[in-house]
Amino acid sequence: MNPFAALDHQPAGLHFIQLLLVGVFLTSYLAAVTRLLEADGRMRAAGVALVAGVGMGFVFTPWTLGALLAAGSVGAVGVFIGVSWLLSRALGVHDQATTLLPEIEMDDAPATDARPPLASLQAAPAQPGERGRFGPPTAPAPLG
Repeated sequence: MNPFAALDHQPAGLHFIQLLLVGVFLTSYLAAVTRLLEADGRMRAAGVALVAGVGMGFVFTPWTLGALLAAGSVGAVGVFIGVSWLLSRALGVHDQATTLLPEIEMDDAPATDARPPLASLQAAPAQPGERGRFGPPTAPAPLG
């Protein structure tokens, strides 16, 4: 029998626990492999993903179904990361490494840095009969 066909034959009382474990596994695995957290946070997320992955083996009636779902999830995340990396390389945005902390970048910049003042980024008021312009950028990351 197809292991994924066994999803239809799961006990009704376990559906909530199964969905909860799959959600915890996916969320903690993504937090572990990305740079959303510091190093110790990534290690804790990896531990939570490991415990949730093992728990998936216990709550699915054929344990192989839980293992297949965990392995398929890891593979799908890997394919997504690989495709997004290839796309960023193809579009030329891969080498532009900026941080979300502009004050750190401003501290590292030389003293003679010619950054435009914030007042020059303000949009000019629209003249009567002229279409409005876009406002100043509101992103926390520097645009330059």
